[in-house]
Amino acid sequence: MHVIDLEGNEYPLQATTTNDYELNGNQFLTFRILPSKVNELFIHDITEMWEVVDLDGIKHKIVYLRKSVEGKKLSVQVKAIPKIYDDLDSQRIYERYDQHMTAQACFTLIFDGSGYNFVLVDSFEAVQWEGFGEGDTRLTLFKNALNRYGGEFRIQGNTVYIEKVIGRDTQFQYRYRLNASNIVQENDATAYYTYARGYGDYGDGEGGEDWRDAKLIREYTSPIASILGIREAPPIKNGNITTVETMDEQLKTLVDESLKISVSATIHDLRKQGYALAQPELGDRVFLIDERIGLDAEVRVVDMSITRNWKGEVIDLSLNFGTPGLVKRHQANMQSAIQSVNRLLEGKVKLPFSVLDNAVVQATKALQNMQSELSIPSNGGLLAVDKNNPNNVVVFNAAGIGVSDDGGATFKNSITGQGVVAETIVGNSIIGVNLSSVDETGYFHVNGSDAEFYDTTTSRRVAISPNGLYGYNANNSVRFQADSLLVTSRALGTTTDNVYLAAQSGKEARIVDMAGIPGDGEVGSYTYLPLRARGVYANYVEVNAGVTGSNLYLRPRSGGEVRVTGAGTTDAYYPLRAGRIYSNGYITTTTSMWMGTDSALHVVNKGYVEDSSGDPIYRDVYANDIWNRAMITRTTNAYIGADGELRVVNKGLDDIYRSVRALNYLLPSGEPAFANTFSLLSMPPKENEAMEMVSELNIVRHTSEGSPAFKLSNDPQVSTSDGSATDINKTLGLYGEAIKEIISRLDEMQGVN
Repeated sequence: MHVIDLEGNEYPLQATTTNDYELNGNQFLTFRILPSKVNELFIHDITEMWEVVDLDGIKHKIVYLRKSVEGKKLSVQVKAIPKIYDDLDSQRIYERYDQHMTAQACFTLIFDGSGYNFVLVDSFEAVQWEGFGEGDTRLTLFKNALNRYGGEFRIQGNTVYIEKVIGRDTQFQYRYRLNASNIVQENDATAYYTYARGYGDYGDGEGGEDWRDAKLIREYTSPIASILGIREAPPIKNGNITTVETMDEQLKTLVDESLKISVSATIHDLRKQGYALAQPELGDRVFLIDERIGLDAEVRVVDMSITRNWKGEVIDLSLNFGTPGLVKRHQANMQSAIQSVNRLLEGKVKLPFSVLDNAVVQATKALQNMQSELSIPSNGGLLAVDKNNPNNVVVFNAAGIGVSDDGGATFKNSITGQGVVAETIVGNSIIGVNLSSVDETGYFHVNGSDAEFYDTTTSRRVAISPNGLYGYNANNSVRFQADSLLVTSRALGTTTDNVYLAAQSGKEARIVDMAGIPGDGEVGSYTYLPLRARGVYANYVEVNAGVTGSNLYLRPRSGGEVRVTGAGTTDAYYPLRAGRIYSNGYITTTTSMWMGTDSALHVVNKGYVEDSSGDPIYRDVYANDIWNRAMITRTTNAYIGADGELRVVNKGLDDIYRSVRALNYLLPSGEPAFANTFSLLSMPPKENEAMEMVSELNIVRHTSEGSPAFKLSNDPQVSTSDGSATDINKTLGLYGEAIKEIISRLDEMQGVN
């Protein structure tokens, strides 16, 4: 034995230890550390959470520690549990599972990622779970699963074996005053039943009032009811039970095991006296005899306490047994079936051939019809020869039994100390046989409902069961699997043209972290993983709602481009339609668009081609509307009217004009109207234009607040109060131009004179 501190340092341990085992329950290792030369290395430092390896090589975690001083020496009382218990109790499953699960799927969820493996030795009925997980520890879920599926477990290393019943059917006998003492029998009939009823095959199996609609209703009455009367058990209500056999089995178990009988005894280890078989294991079926209390029954080891000294020698062994003894004894005395079996064994009745396998019938007829002569050959043994066909010979001697059809030249069917040779095996079952290859590098074995193939060179194996196909490494970890929950493999492919990932209509193919399956099916409940491929063919690409963020990223490598081309091409470009396009660089075909340092948008030849003056060569822009915060505001429209005029007006209005400011205004000839000056757009008036315009003006007289006033108007018939009078700026401008024309005329006239 040795202990391991929190840093992984190991120290030898010298102590008397006691292992307490409980069937399908707790296991403890207790010991007391006394000051010795060996223990002094760590006795002052040992604390909880240290690990200790017992005499069976099982690693335990220290959960309780009490230090005390006796005289001047320190002693430490320690209690530890198997490390697997502590590990499973410190890990939780936070996802909630509401589904119908097989035992394989359920225990896979429990042990996956825990550091431990499991093996289902037997087959179990699937059950419906509601609220499985939801923050419970793996240990709690493991105990619940054992109860729901009706299994028992045993631990070997890091592997948990789950069976319907663990232990062995042995011939061990424990008798009072021989190898057992302190035998005590306890009978508890507080919940003893003789009758039960079951309801199955209804709804979803979760109970409630729908059990009244059960399609399967069964009853079971114990034979002991004729003595004790009808004592009704609580009914079984399980809609998932759909077969008569399963319901009958559960009803019988409920009734027959309702009487709790336990027996305890102190067992004396007689191995030193040469009684080598007295080595019980948890779950073993043994015989316990005590004539004083009328006990002579087959019992089962349900609790065991073994105390060993530091050398590993057993110094005390106590066992607790459980048995349905009372029910068994009454059944044996009352059931007529037992009498029928006894009469059959005594030869008073014959078993009809109709119940026998055809191969058994044929073999029976052959043996019964055989007429043979017996002789003792010179080398001893017994020789049987068929009278009608001397080729048929059977030899029985110390080497074994041989059957020959060639007069004894060869024995194709034989049983010897080296094994069994059989040319043909006919029958229903071959139990407990390994089928090996010729070179013995591998063999086949049936383990419960699993067909297992072993590679003896690598210690790997493959198991095929009703739940799926599993490959295991030498350390019993899953190498690959294929079941209703998961398919794992290094590669997935086919030798045909295509690989299909098929889902039901309306469903999806998802690539997720395997730790999250099967999950609840909701999109946001999984961790998604990347998919890498040379090409993706699909009708659409959409952002996964189950990941953070709402953006879709197309990420070429550095220097690459995102291109939209026709199917099967790389240079036939297709249109791209979008609500908006944002770009840090520029969008180009034969031209480039870019934002300059002056914050202006430039449309130029691709590659910034310059003219002889060094300026970019700009390209035309065609658009129905141009919107830009810096140039044309969103409150205005610039458009060409039906009369060919460029109009700048309020947005949506055709008659409210806005101002325009510019550096130059070009004439139709291309020359600037006012070069390098700021001015309103204006054209020089034509000859006599101003004089004619002034001559057309009318002066309208009207009264304003009792005083006469004059106002200019283009129409003498229009009142000045209607707002249509000539604008004062326009009038002054006309007067100015008219005066200039008069002065020009006067100058010309003076020149003539």
